[in-house]
Amino acid sequence: MKFSIRFWIGALRAGLLSALTVGAIAAAEPTVSTEGKTIVISSSAAREAARIHLEPEYPAAARQFRLSGDVQAEVTIGLDGKVESVAVSKGNAILNSAVASAVKKWTFAPFSVDGRPTRAKSTLTFTFKL
Repeated sequence: MKFSIRFWIGALRAGLLSALTVGAIAAAEPTVSTEGKTIVISSSAAREAARIHLEPEYPAAARQFRLSGDVQAEVTIGLDGKVESVAVSKGNAILNSAVASAVKKWTFAPFSVDGRPTRAKSTLTFTFKL
């Protein structure tokens, strides 16, 4: 089955391909530029690439009200490895702000595809337990 390059770019934008697949596509089709594009990486790959990672502090108000649970944050990592944006998609508002504040301070080893700097996006999950 033959797919066009537009199909693969669309799938990449939709987040259906992993960084490994993107590397294979870029290697097979040298005219495709990944510069300015965003790849989707796993949570574990993002955590491994983190050079500076501050775990979020358990907010005092959350402790007082005995709040716990998971918070998911979608992180966009820039070409230089710095966090460009954090969007919290799941969790309690008090816990969400703690995660967003901490993750904004993270830095990562820059990501690249075929030697070209590439933005990366990942979803990180943080668990708060009392």
